[in-house]
Amino acid sequence: MSYVIDAETNAARHNNLGIIWLRERYYYGAIKEFEIAINLNPNSQASSVYYNNLGRTYITIGYPELAEAKFLMAIKKYPLNFEYYVNLVEAYGKQNKTAQKLEYHKKHRKNNIDDILIALLYGALGQTSTEVTMLDEFCNNEPDLIITPAVRRYVSEQAKYLRYNQKNMQ
Repeated sequence: MSYVIDAETNAARHNNLGIIWLRERYYYGAIKEFEIAINLNPNSQASSVYYNNLGRTYITIGYPELAEAKFLMAIKKYPLNFEYYVNLVEAYGKQNKTAQKLEYHKKHRKNNIDDILIALLYGALGQTSTEVTMLDEFCNNEPDLIITPAVRRYVSEQAKYLRYNQKNMQ
């Protein structure tokens, strides 16, 4: 009887173990399981989930600089998940690098998807109307992308926030 190792399945199992350890607040175990998952399946789109989970763990334990690198890898592996951008902006904020990163990403913009991160950075700096306008334009320019429904939901929530604040300021 031979045993065949299926790296993809094993990676998913290690990711699931990492999630369990994270829920149990055993952060070292979670980190190790997510790292194993990444190492077993490093070149697949699925590894974006593992990188994101590892980044969330680093945020939880107070290491936003490590989280930043993991969120950037998650985006690199799969740039159509809105949560990864939100998490990256959180990591920037926890490092007090939001304004610096906004300028960097504006200078290095390559395509319409980069506008998501730029808009979220504006929002993190308190410029919610700019954020909503940019994200709404993104949705209008890219209606068929997988990420667009999540962006639309976010825009809807932010627009409610803007309306609420404008109403209470009058």
